[in-house]
Amino acid sequence: MESMKPVTRALQTLAAIESESRELILAEAPSTGSTEIDAEIVPLVQKIEAGSIAEIEKVIGEMQEAKNFLQTEWERIQRETARYMKLAQTASASVEIIFETVRGWREAGHPVDNETKSKALPWTR
Repeated sequence: MESMKPVTRALQTLAAIESESRELILAEAPSTGSTEIDAEIVPLVQKIEAGSIAEIEKVIGEMQEAKNFLQTEWERIQRETARYMKLAQTASASVEIIFETVRGWREAGHPVDNETKSKALPWTR
């Protein structure tokens, strides 16, 4: 329910703004004929509020879509990083095996220079 906190806060903020808007409009309205003004202003305020609510809900939806996309990308990057780490470890282990094998050949007295390879292996000429 952590993802609902921003939505709840946005709706609470919207309600506060709507309340303040109503109070401001009513405070600025002249006292004489306020019933007529109220009848004219109320539909206008409701129309503005409806547009604001729809716009805020649209933005909230877009933010949730962006959050879902970013979460999916984060998970993909985590998987790729783990795969890369495994590949790097495997490559490192392979290099270590090759290194130890070459060291063993040298310690056993086998030369590893190009001239010896050329004589021993016909395809290296």
